[in-house]
Amino acid sequence: MRKHGFVSKKPEKQVAANEYPAEAGWRVRKHGFESNKPEKQERKMMYQYILFDLDGTLTDSKEGITKSAQYALRSFGIEEKNLDKLEPFIGPPLSDSFREFYGMNEADTEKAVRTFRERFETVGITENKIYPGVKEMLQELKDNGCLLAIASSKPEVSVHRVLQTFEIEQYFSIIVGSLKDGTRTTKIEVMEETFAQLKKRVGRAYSEKKVLMIGDRKFDIEGARHFGVDSVGVTYGYANDGELTKAGATYLAEDPQAVASLITGKKPYQKYADMSSLKKTLEILAPLAAYWLIQLAVYNILYYVLAKSGEVSAVCSAWLNVAAALATWPYVVRCYQKSRIPDCAEVVTRRKKKRLIREWGLIACYGISLALFLNLFISLLQLAQNSASYQKVAGAQYGISLPLGLLVYGLVMPCTEELLFRGVIYNRIKKYFPRVLAMLLSGLVFGCYHGNPVQILYASLMGLAMALVYESYGRISAPILFHISANAVVYTCSKLGFFAGGTKTMFCMILMLGLSLLLTYWYIRKEQQRA
Repeated sequence: MRKHGFVSKKPEKQVAANEYPAEAGWRVRKHGFESNKPEKQERKMMYQYILFDLDGTLTDSKEGITKSAQYALRSFGIEEKNLDKLEPFIGPPLSDSFREFYGMNEADTEKAVRTFRERFETVGITENKIYPGVKEMLQELKDNGCLLAIASSKPEVSVHRVLQTFEIEQYFSIIVGSLKDGTRTTKIEVMEETFAQLKKRVGRAYSEKKVLMIGDRKFDIEGARHFGVDSVGVTYGYANDGELTKAGATYLAEDPQAVASLITGKKPYQKYADMSSLKKTLEILAPLAAYWLIQLAVYNILYYVLAKSGEVSAVCSAWLNVAAALATWPYVVRCYQKSRIPDCAEVVTRRKKKRLIREWGLIACYGISLALFLNLFISLLQLAQNSASYQKVAGAQYGISLPLGLLVYGLVMPCTEELLFRGVIYNRIKKYFPRVLAMLLSGLVFGCYHGNPVQILYASLMGLAMALVYESYGRISAPILFHISANAVVYTCSKLGFFAGGTKTMFCMILMLGLSLLLTYWYIRKEQQRA
């Protein structure tokens, strides 16, 4: 078996614990050659900076947290006898849990959190136990030169108390938790502070490729994805079935020893992303198939009803497209909420109005310039005129009034398609492939969906650009604005006969090409900076 450049051979003799890997007979492959001698090789671990969640990862705190939540709810006259129903309180910030699960307002939430802490900080913190094998795992990682850190949503004071109680505080060089003043409460904010301290401590040797986040809930995994680092989802914690998988965990581990084995390389470990190609394809394309079927069913049912009363006009057909697209929204929005990666909006403060307008303007300009260039290019080569399948589609799209066309193809369809293709499909592709490849694949899927050669070429390149914009800003609103601007301008220009050809067409094409290339470079740089 080959893993990270190592080739497994028949075991010959035991090697030292600080060699890679622990099993004998493993040999290093360098520059395409294998060593002929089973000599000891110095181990180089993939991950050196290890971030741990606390509750559900290192300690089993269910009893203390759920009983304290029960105590807090009782002060509001809510009696919850089944502690298993209060497990969702383990992991996310307390305030979020009280608001989400019991619909509390801001004042009641603050009171509930205070009441929770009254019991937890005196009694609940002792209703805790360390998972078997955790101490051994931490010791093994320290022996192998790893720098360990805690990134927990629990109050930082409580984190120190728990670590001291179980005598494991000495293993951690960095300990970060939430603050009691209401700041730094979300997992992303906690991880942001952890990374800041880590970079300060490590200095130039720091690399995101060497960082690994370990946790038991989706919040830990989503936080890791937000900062572009790998993650381990521990299945012995409090996650629901499939929660860690859906969140995009890089690895899954059944126990603390499996975590240690993964990091130290003592045995080959299967990466979650290495699932079968068939499963990947089904997970990525299933939402697209469901979206198409819903649209097709709604459109044909309504078409059949209208056809009974007479011939369906182009205007009626356009309204049917609107109805069919809107019918998919409940499903598409639900898929987006499950597939999306937390974006920078969760930690970024309110931006200045002028900066926001500038960003919107650049996105719109990028969409318009690229769309105009591609349409002018297609017109110049007469690709559209020579495609019968495209002419059929164009006849239906442009056989209606300009205002109705802008509503259908300039607003409704862009919003729906971006939620599906960037918000769902692209985010799912990104779970298994590098960002650049994910952009290319998502663009190709978007192009193929349009079904004819002309639109495949056009939509694939536009899809690639929209994925780039999405990555640059981390917000789905960015590619939606790009798509709306592009479609609205191109539809208007087509209705007005702008793509008729001639010298003007060539001049405008060169101008739009230059502008779109400049903005492409701009967004590539922005995406790299954000990454």
